[in-house]
Amino acid sequence: MTAMDQEYEMVRKVLANNSKHQIVPVHCGWGKVNSAVNAYKLISEHHPDCIISTGCAGGVAKYIHLLDVVVAAQVAYHDCWYGEPNEYGQVQGFPARFKAHPAMLNAARSLDSGKLHFGLIASGDRFVSGPADNAFILGHFPDALACDMESGSISQVCHMYNVPFMSMRVISDTAEEENRLGQFENFWETVGTESFEILRAFIDTLPETL
Repeated sequence: MTAMDQEYEMVRKVLANNSKHQIVPVHCGWGKVNSAVNAYKLISEHHPDCIISTGCAGGVAKYIHLLDVVVAAQVAYHDCWYGEPNEYGQVQGFPARFKAHPAMLNAARSLDSGKLHFGLIASGDRFVSGPADNAFILGHFPDALACDMESGSISQVCHMYNVPFMSMRVISDTAEEENRLGQFENFWETVGTESFEILRAFIDTLPETL
């Protein structure tokens, strides 16, 4: 599942000749509602063995650089608060953090790439545009590596319907950049499909059944 036109085209090209698994590419649109609706539609119509949220993300940790790839061992919302006794970011009745499926995470860990980082993706309907936004996320989630807009809602839907899930994102803008929106926009002018080849390698390592 990808949110943006550019992400969808990149992923479609990278996975065009995959023969090991049947892949259903989904262009879901930006944000929680679009991604949740399309995750449910994908589950109800295709009954997938797993769902992968992919595309780009913003770096949150200072050591996460442009074109690094963050694999979400966990996903949490950075933009919701349901009051005590819930943790910040926890939706009432759901886990505080949604965890990647162990077999999918192990497959990603088997890849030989110096650009892979494993940890928390903070997700929410807000573009992280500068240091203040970045500091806000780290204030609630000191271990956050990256942020996006869709992985939280997709992981919640997958949790509801017991579908294995993982998020794998290429970094398009970084914590140290003052003009993150400009860096993000420039990313799509310069990035090549090779930046998304790690997705093909990951899918090739997935077992026949999860």
